[in-house]
Amino acid sequence: MKFANSPLLSQLLPAWRARFVAALILLAFGTLAARSVYLQVVRNDFLQQKGESRYSRVIELSATRGRIVDRSGDVLAVSTPVKSVWAIPEDARLSPAQARELAALLEMDVRELNRRLAAEKDFVFIKRQIPPDTAEKIAALNLPGIHQQREYRRYYPAGEVAAHMLGFTGVEDKGQEGIELAFDGQLAGKPGSRRVIKDRLGRIVEDVESIKSPQEGRDITLALDAKIQYLAFSHLKQALLEHKAKAGGVVVLDAKNGEVLALANLPAYNPNNRLKLTGAQLRNRALTDVFEPGSTMKAFTAALALKKGASASIRRSRRRPAASPSATQPSTMPTCTVC
Repeated sequence: MKFANSPLLSQLLPAWRARFVAALILLAFGTLAARSVYLQVVRNDFLQQKGESRYSRVIELSATRGRIVDRSGDVLAVSTPVKSVWAIPEDARLSPAQARELAALLEMDVRELNRRLAAEKDFVFIKRQIPPDTAEKIAALNLPGIHQQREYRRYYPAGEVAAHMLGFTGVEDKGQEGIELAFDGQLAGKPGSRRVIKDRLGRIVEDVESIKSPQEGRDITLALDAKIQYLAFSHLKQALLEHKAKAGGVVVLDAKNGEVLALANLPAYNPNNRLKLTGAQLRNRALTDVFEPGSTMKAFTAALALKKGASASIRRSRRRPAASPSATQPSTMPTCTVC
């Protein structure tokens, strides 16, 4: 018997069953439509936020730190662009040869590099503030999971000559000592921000919009004279060698208005390389040390007393009228009572 002539096909289903199935399908479609309208019209911000969180990022735009110059305009501190190397540990699958080559360029131990790449984090700094030429060599390796970002590093042309006056900044370009710390608010400026679209590897694929423009830091002009500062430091260094002293300090002031023309200390340090910085080098002896002059001040005190006393005697002699000898001295002649 053929399948088309089966008696089961000749039986009709109840009408209510077809209507019930159609009603269920319509109800399901209505529920989906209502849910779509709710999510895309009433609560569209929720889906928009969830979607943007997958690819949209807000990155910070660093503000260039202001310069420090002396009274003649010579630059004492300036920020230079550098690169920092960071990684996504999950994607940074380096071979032993690649790890050794990267560690050699970064001048770090390969075991320390592998330890950082093994961290259970989404982001880790490998080394910060490396020179641009080194950054170019690392970029040429095209290592997976290894990325770079632009930062700024402070450079001090005078080196140790003006170290105690200027101070230095940290790895985040924030003032730590000296003028850098005292005027950090003016020098630092305010960073800006931009909204960008990044892929999974952290690469920017589209620049969406600027949220806030960075405000560059303001330059600061000091009363310091770089030439006098160099002379003061050189003579201080020579004096320590001649007298075999352990430390010393010198301050040069303008006698008319009290401006600091130079301030130097020894031992000093190079603010451009602080790997072996010690507390003795960091100490600003000209401002922190207490010195008791003792007997050396007696000569000045005596000179002031003589000056004050001489002027006082002159004023008294001018105010006092001249007196006759008879009024001021007793008579030595005998008095004759009988002639």
